[in-house]
Amino acid sequence: MFYFSELKNKPVLNEKNKSFAKVKDYIFLANETALLTKLVVQTSKKKQSIIPIESIITFGKHLKVDSTAQVTSLDDNELSIATNLLDKQIIDVKGGKVVRVNDVAIAHKEDTNTYYVAGVDIGFRAVLRWIGLEHVALPFYRAFNIHTHPHNLSWADIEPLELIRGTVQLKKDVEDLERMRPEDLADYLEKTNIRNVNEIIDNLDEEFAANVIADLNVNYQTTLFRRFASEKGAKLVTYLDPDEAVDILLTLTKEKRSEIMALLDEKKKKELHNLISYSKTPIGELINPEYITILSDDTVGSAKDKIASFIRESYFSYYIYILNNEEELIGAISLAKLLKESDEVPIYKIMEQDVVVIHLTTPKEIATKKMLRYKRYALPVIEGHKKLIGIVRFDDLVEDILKKI
Repeated sequence: MFYFSELKNKPVLNEKNKSFAKVKDYIFLANETALLTKLVVQTSKKKQSIIPIESIITFGKHLKVDSTAQVTSLDDNELSIATNLLDKQIIDVKGGKVVRVNDVAIAHKEDTNTYYVAGVDIGFRAVLRWIGLEHVALPFYRAFNIHTHPHNLSWADIEPLELIRGTVQLKKDVEDLERMRPEDLADYLEKTNIRNVNEIIDNLDEEFAANVIADLNVNYQTTLFRRFASEKGAKLVTYLDPDEAVDILLTLTKEKRSEIMALLDEKKKKELHNLISYSKTPIGELINPEYITILSDDTVGSAKDKIASFIRESYFSYYIYILNNEEELIGAISLAKLLKESDEVPIYKIMEQDVVVIHLTTPKEIATKKMLRYKRYALPVIEGHKKLIGIVRFDDLVEDILKKI
């Protein structure tokens, strides 16, 4: 097995005309076998030639070729090691994470006399190999009893997700990508172009795709939803947090937004319409409608049952808010305190009555100061006569403030 770092810039002797060149790159098929197809050589300061891989007579640190044939272009399903793999971020499918390619391993299949990309080296030894210090460093590793090996990933365990002539070529089943954390995949996709992102999102499970979209920056989110058919957009919206869904919907044209909203069920449609109307106020655009409410005459036991049901159906909040029979906010209690109480205790006896609240017109800076002063992770938002319409979480406030810095 050879590494690209050992082959690049090595002399290439053409046996036919006795001319010398230097290895600059290898071209390979972007499929499961990753066979090498062409060799790129530097024949002069300003000229490069591409020759078929079949022309290689001997392969190693010094190459010999027997060819005067030149190929002027690449096929649609071909990629370059130097351009498309080396120093690029790829997905370690087996490990479920994004890694950087520091070197590329090339192997020889003797029974068919073919060469192929065996895998990539993502370890520090690959860096030392490029600067010619790998063999110098090895004695020091041994002296200090440090075990070090090339950190190789086989070609079967990586996913470059490279764009080839406008089409994403996936080597493996898309389920392999769904083992990743959505935020890691989103971070990786943001380093490619929107056509690539769109192709991947289209192949993911809808719920997982929604989680990935939620972690993309707003420009990618907007562009994707503009490309989606309204039916697909509506399905994805149902999996998104309501406040995240509204953020995306507000970036779309009125016509596109109306088409998506019309396809939602009445409950979801009403919820999003309310959030959109709130978005015109200082605090309204950060409102999250996912929160837990119980009645003041509930017992701790019945409250626990409601909380368990809420967790199964929606996202969880650290605070539980208490309403009276007129659905006015009259108290709050932390989950930690609630769980410590006996089941028969009435909620009104243990709730905090002096609730720290904010309004739709409360400036974000004031809301942040209140959270810090009273050590609250979230604050309830009320309108009218203590009508609870949502909560604002600390992380949403901070994220909004950081975007403006």
